[in-house]
Amino acid sequence: MGTSSFNFFTPTKLIFGSGSLKNLKQIAPLYGKKCLVVSRPKDGSLKAIYKQIEILLDSTGVSVSFFDEIVPNPTLEGINRGVKIASENKVDFVLGVGGGSVMDSAKLIALLYESNGIVNWNNAFSNYNHPFEYIASKNSSLPFIAVSTTSGTGSQCTQAAVISDTKNREKITLFHRDLFPKVAIIDPKLMLSVPSRVTAATGFDAFTHAFESYLGQNTSPLTEYLSLETIRLVVEYLPKVIQKPDSIEYRTKLAWADTAAGICLSNGGADLPHPLGEIIGGICQRIAHGETLAIVYPAFLEYKEKIAAEKFRNIASYLGIEKTPKALTNEVIGLLKTTDLIRSKSRAAITLNEQEEILSHPLLKKLDPKNSERILSIMSQSIEE
Repeated sequence: MGTSSFNFFTPTKLIFGSGSLKNLKQIAPLYGKKCLVVSRPKDGSLKAIYKQIEILLDSTGVSVSFFDEIVPNPTLEGINRGVKIASENKVDFVLGVGGGSVMDSAKLIALLYESNGIVNWNNAFSNYNHPFEYIASKNSSLPFIAVSTTSGTGSQCTQAAVISDTKNREKITLFHRDLFPKVAIIDPKLMLSVPSRVTAATGFDAFTHAFESYLGQNTSPLTEYLSLETIRLVVEYLPKVIQKPDSIEYRTKLAWADTAAGICLSNGGADLPHPLGEIIGGICQRIAHGETLAIVYPAFLEYKEKIAAEKFRNIASYLGIEKTPKALTNEVIGLLKTTDLIRSKSRAAITLNEQEEILSHPLLKKLDPKNSERILSIMSQSIEE
């Protein structure tokens, strides 16, 4: 694209680097005296990090309430409970410490906060449904600070949050500029203990954010450069970090890729794999978001290499491989094999009933009505054995 016209918006202050968590001591008091820390269970694998954060906040006179009930694929009920706890403790701001599920939960608790502890979901669903529309701020929303502990969702620098409606078995993405954190701390030291399967799924998620925003219509010179560089970083360093998980150098490369990809996603948007992955994830809640994307990608690449041949060639050229769409498809499939994400479909064991439910999902016809047969074909190729 040319530089004649584009929009770019990234309002979050990013504090990046090994050891950067200590900056929380200066940042937190700027947002108030009472904080709700949103996390996975406090006695889980990150308990040392939660303790460190509690000590840091305590030393500045900020009192901490914990909401540590976050589950993968967070639910409406969970957000309701978080807002209630925030309201009972009269907190001034929300601090999310974790990966994508924690970030999405913390963002929504902060955005949808009401002093009476009751979330107005009707308002949220009807108004917060477009990534690039300006929607006025709510007076009652709280500031949100992000401390990321995985490299993948990019949620620490996007205006989106995904929530699961378990009754209707669907995932809903809400968008609002106040879902951008005020401050995001990205400390690769906090990522050293992430298990290899989570590292693979989240790392591939970062890849997809960069890849899909590059393929879209909302690119800019800034996002195009960041997308290409992110794709290169993930292809090079994701296999390395799985081999050597305690390398701070490799974790730092992936943490930067994740952050840059989040910036691309927030400005460029996603392509077909994300809504398709969310359909699968809404019905099969056991499957991690990055793995739903890995399930969809082989069929998506085959479809897309024909209609986005020039962009595929550009990416191939940047990676220094043969400058053909098929070479890029093979490179991405190679990444799925190296990271063992290629087995996501067989591990998911999607039942025949689930396949039927996925393939009859109404969103498949709404995504691109003129192309609905092709989209259905991509989905059936992806999920059927």
